Amino acid sequence: MLHLLSVISLFLFTPTHSASFRKTNLKVEIQNVRVLEGMIHVALFRPGKDFPEGKPVEGRRMDVVSKSVQMTFSVEPGDYAIAVYHDENGNGKMDKRMFGIPKEPYGFSNNFKPVMSAPKFSDCQFRVGDDGKVISIKLISLLE
Repeated sequence: MLHLLSVISLFLFTPTHSASFRKTNLKVEIQNVRVLEGMIHVALFRPGKDFPEGKPVEGRRMDVVSKSVQMTFSVEPGDYAIAVYHDENGNGKMDKRMFGIPKEPYGFSNNFKPVMSAPKFSDCQFRVGDDGKVISIKLISLLE
């Protein structure tokens, strides 16, 4: 009986929410949309080898209806990086030129502009605190 009471008291006095389960809002504003067609694709990454072309923690897409697009993610506080592209023709993929150079507008968190290769996670990394975060990403178009 004493053992049963000990187990029950453990459940009564143990917090039900761990610090790792707290969620906060990450608001992402995508600017410099040049064509009001197609979809914006946003991929949210945690630290690791998958950035920027692997499997994201969360991916979303949204129809383009204005020159800027906003999305809000519910995330745990921590480090993240974002890769974005504008699928202007709506074919569901990032169209590329020779050598993998993007034909369609794209962007990364911290407005990192890659020169000769895809960015590393550390280039685009930002921290989301307990109070959330708002970031802005300006799309890059190589046609400009």
